[in-house]
Amino acid sequence: MREAARQTARVAPTIEDGHHVLAWDDVSFEVDARIGGRVTALRLGGRNLLTGPDVDAGNYGSTFWTSPQSSWGWPPVPEIDHLLYRAAIEGQTIVMRSAPSVSLGVEIEKRFAADRGRGALLFDFRIRNCGAAPIQTAPWQITRVRPGGLTFFPTGEGSYPPSNLGVQQALGVTWYAYDAAAVTDNQKLFADGREGWLAHVDVDAGALLLKTFAVAPRASHAPGEAQIEIYASPLHTYVEVEAQGAHETVAPGGSLDWPVVWLVRRLPSGLRAVAGNAELLAYVRGLVAADAAAAAGELPV
Repeated sequence: MREAARQTARVAPTIEDGHHVLAWDDVSFEVDARIGGRVTALRLGGRNLLTGPDVDAGNYGSTFWTSPQSSWGWPPVPEIDHLLYRAAIEGQTIVMRSAPSVSLGVEIEKRFAADRGRGALLFDFRIRNCGAAPIQTAPWQITRVRPGGLTFFPTGEGSYPPSNLGVQQALGVTWYAYDAAAVTDNQKLFADGREGWLAHVDVDAGALLLKTFAVAPRASHAPGEAQIEIYASPLHTYVEVEAQGAHETVAPGGSLDWPVVWLVRRLPSGLRAVAGNAELLAYVRGLVAADAAAAAGELPV
């Protein structure tokens, strides 16, 4: 009965203006198959927490890449990042599949669903090796948000070269409070995480985007990369809030799967989004624990 209740809490996808949409209450989530199966909107009360093409024609919304970047350089691999994906709705799940990448020998599958009971967006990413030899790769979700926010995560073993983004340490947590005056170049943080979550607050909207994922120990990070990465554009137009999974060997015909959960919430009235706020940290940790329990069936949905 509990499993049936969980299934009925799933949100039915719709298609609106060419976008695949998941919406409940005042949350709306949009994916565009025409642009690499990219998440183009995450709206809370009508405000898009993600940046759009008006800010940067190529770098906007939330996308997915393989890691490390050294395996493909720049710009991103077209078949993975921004070319047409095949789209389908399977039950209550949006499914997007890329064309095979000629340069990397992989194809990507993205599955998107929403659980109204948990107030959660569920991502399942799959990297399939369609070549004739084993490959080593890691999954990577890049989410572009407006500048001016607060990003934070539990500090693991620390940060690594070539990190040049100014952050603060407090309460065993790494905090990045955006300061436009301090962003004078391409600035990025490469860091180890702990507890498997990464939070971002849109301060102007009082909105929290909280990502959860499996912890990847430092030894499993892709070469030259890290589980947690934060990038600030020198044009002061967007910040990237990034998470990566473990770097693994994938046999020919095999695949690497990586689930990610997004929780979207309005901050409680009076809860200040400032670095080092123990009350904010406790609130986020409470959300992580409650959602993990709900996902495991320990709490009613």
